[in-house]
Amino acid sequence: MPQWKKTFYAILAAELLAIAGFGTSTPIIPLFLQDLGVTEQASLNMWVGAVNFASSFSLALMAPIWGRLADSYGRKSMLLRAMAGGSLVIFLIGFTTTPLQFLILRVFQGAITGTIAAANVLVAGVVPEEEIGFRLGLLQTVVSVGNSLGPLMGGFMADSFGHRITFFATSVLLLLAAFIVHRWVREPFLPKRPEKFRAGTFIPDIKPLFESKVILTLVILAGLIQTGISFVVPILPLYVQQIAGGYKVATTTGIIIGVSAMASAAASAAASRIALRMGSVRLLFLSFFLAAAFHVPQAFAWSSNALLVFRTLTAIMLGMAIPLINILLARNTEKSKQGSIYGLAAATGAVGLAAGPMISAIVAVSAGYRAVFLCAAGILAGSAWLTRRALRSR
Repeated sequence: MPQWKKTFYAILAAELLAIAGFGTSTPIIPLFLQDLGVTEQASLNMWVGAVNFASSFSLALMAPIWGRLADSYGRKSMLLRAMAGGSLVIFLIGFTTTPLQFLILRVFQGAITGTIAAANVLVAGVVPEEEIGFRLGLLQTVVSVGNSLGPLMGGFMADSFGHRITFFATSVLLLLAAFIVHRWVREPFLPKRPEKFRAGTFIPDIKPLFESKVILTLVILAGLIQTGISFVVPILPLYVQQIAGGYKVATTTGIIIGVSAMASAAASAAASRIALRMGSVRLLFLSFFLAAAFHVPQAFAWSSNALLVFRTLTAIMLGMAIPLINILLARNTEKSKQGSIYGLAAATGAVGLAAGPMISAIVAVSAGYRAVFLCAAGILAGSAWLTRRALRSR
């Protein structure tokens, strides 16, 4: 087996563990805040938004810097930093006793982590040019599988052993992922002349955004898709609680997130093959449009089973859209600048992850949970319009 394949499969294994680890605690963040004493509904909505905003905002600030450092000093070290650093911070979260402590550690979590962007740029530098589309699709499939396994494990553990145990499980999985990267990943890309360590190294390279309308549009879309996704996820446990009447909320939420992620994984694996027939841009537009349409019935879901069906259909569409954006970025970016571009895409994605929960919390407080799904539909419909207007002719 060629060395690049061994490295690629090691990255897949490590990223599966890492994403499953992060997903382990996804269903229980609002419930953990309740354990920490936040019980009033409006206050809980705002704390959920603030906690998710804190992590995403710090990720948005640091992702372009980590991307620039990846281009300057190598990509493997950035993936190790994200996994090992995340393991330490999330281990400490398991010992928090107040919402403020939780919030502060979430800031550090966002600043240190960012495994998906680091893995994307490492894979783009490892695999041969003709394999990039298929391999990035497989990576997104693994991310989706991790997102499905994590919530399923997290919901079960939370209901069986308590909410804190999920953070310790996440820490262990991230540590195992870092070991795999350290032991088996071999990086073919290294700067011919690594930059000397200086303050300017930390300044993100944004010139490609002004040089290519395609790259600029794709980076914006990377932010919009994460905004649409993050709009719903923070309030999902509370919406399930409202629909299901409080029975096994963590488990039910974990099943909905897990099954949706499985569907997303299958769609990600098929995205590059379908794009060969339809065209990447046309498929990206269709994915955004249908994802927006499937959000509407979720706002009027009459049971957790109905919610599961439409969340799954939405996940299929978004599961195709995410790898298509990454594939188009790889094809339109020089290898020597891919770290910076993926870092910028991760930053806009993190801005979307930060803005989504905050706006979602305001919408939930002022108009109720159903309005959150309608707003998410509007964001994804806008993404479809931008794709058709800015990319299709190119």
